[in-house]
Amino acid sequence: MNKMYQWIIAVTLLFCGASVFTACNSDDNAVDSIDPNESEMADYAILFYGYGGGNLDYDILNNIKQFYAADPASYDKVKIAVQYKFSSQEEFEQLLMVYDPDNFDDPQEKAEAVEYLEEMKSWIAKWQNRCCYTFRFTVDPEKTVEQQMVADNVHGCNNDHIATADSLLDFIDWAAKVCPAKHYILLLSDHGAGYMPNEDLPYTPKNTTRSFFIDNNKKEQLTVNALKYAIANASIKPQVVYFDACLMNCFEYQFELKDYTDYIVASSFLVPGWGGDYTVLTNKLAGCNEDTESALKEYNKACVEQWDKNFGDETVESFTDMTVVRTRGLDAFGQKVRSFTDKLLQVYQSSDEKRSAVNTATANALKVYRDMPFYDLFIYGVMLAAKAPELEAPYFEMKNCYDNECLVAHQTCAYLRAQGINGSILLGWEGQYEEINWQYDKGSWVFSESAVFKPDGKVELYIEEAETEVNDVQRWASTFADTYEQTAFDKATGWSRWIKTNKQRPPTMSVFTEGYNANEPRKKPRTK
Repeated sequence: MNKMYQWIIAVTLLFCGASVFTACNSDDNAVDSIDPNESEMADYAILFYGYGGGNLDYDILNNIKQFYAADPASYDKVKIAVQYKFSSQEEFEQLLMVYDPDNFDDPQEKAEAVEYLEEMKSWIAKWQNRCCYTFRFTVDPEKTVEQQMVADNVHGCNNDHIATADSLLDFIDWAAKVCPAKHYILLLSDHGAGYMPNEDLPYTPKNTTRSFFIDNNKKEQLTVNALKYAIANASIKPQVVYFDACLMNCFEYQFELKDYTDYIVASSFLVPGWGGDYTVLTNKLAGCNEDTESALKEYNKACVEQWDKNFGDETVESFTDMTVVRTRGLDAFGQKVRSFTDKLLQVYQSSDEKRSAVNTATANALKVYRDMPFYDLFIYGVMLAAKAPELEAPYFEMKNCYDNECLVAHQTCAYLRAQGINGSILLGWEGQYEEINWQYDKGSWVFSESAVFKPDGKVELYIEEAETEVNDVQRWASTFADTYEQTAFDKATGWSRWIKTNKQRPPTMSVFTEGYNANEPRKKPRTK
């Protein structure tokens, strides 16, 4: 169960039904009537910005409800502003088809599907009028979320924008006015996707590539570059940017945001569909006497321990994690990554024997998630150092530098019982990288199709058991040089040099995935 795919969420309910909110509210909840100078400033303001993502509405709404369950005294020190957009009726109907009991042969799974649909029907009856509407309000602990998600708090019109730089910027500025505080926590909740060049092109108003926020109804996506634009132009600087989403703790994202926030809270791997515990977050912030680091440490530990208790399973790919990193030391860390990369290139090009040793490490790199080309930097680095001792010193310098700025990192015990896994990178070969789609079939994951994104902007598409070869050339709208090599991370570290020089294709599977051999002959290309 995580925040990425529809087939993983066990309890995810969307919102549908006839619309009852017919008026467009354009007064931003009377923001001009609030003067920050007339009220006592809170220690913290949590700025929650979320979207149902097609199958997360049930879970994220429960997250929002957690804001109302904090200790009464916490609300004097922590104010909370919310903007949330519901998914569409069409997306809900698609999910209904996925969880149709007739789709399950196993009696237990069929019974669970029946129970799930019954719960869904009851829940829909309660929330059926919110499809595609956006709500904006400040949390009033004397009320309930049901009392606040009403017509008076509808923001904009039906199917308003949520996944653009301007919509996020407008929310941040509004929230800063209605919840003036000494410190701001920007909390972003949706599916996550990590960083891939073809899905996170440089920000332009017309750019529709996805990153971690994707609104299928508006055909709009919020990329990391759009996020950076919104934060850079906001009236306040968030002390913390918190991604309650999967795969967002990649170094490419950390470096894009390092100049715009003091702390980044994110997960290298997966986040359960129900996300973090916002009651705990509110209480920890309220009780920390503005010691933000202590609050984030305690929150991190509490969330991952709860995920481990409810979600950990050593027999399946069910690992979750959360990391908190200080951004102040990332420049120094980038210099160490550059030195490590310099040495890696030198070793790789020094002899056939050394190249073979490095290739062995690359062929066994730890892939963070089975679909995406993200790999754990530090586990990969230590494997490289084991194969090429010349890399040992620069590896430990890089790792120790990051440990000084990584405030805390916890993982569920199910994932190799590993410690210290706290950052992923893009890894490819000869300037290209691969995204793979898997299908769950009779208890195991099997290869379905893949796309190899070439450095010149071409893409090769492959499908299992293709009947004919297709020669049409596809493109992904840019090039490796115009995307990855322009990131703050690559400019600081030169990591793209290794992606372009490396000859060994990295693993196409995570450690739990079966059914696909990285060294098999390529499948036949096709067009979509």
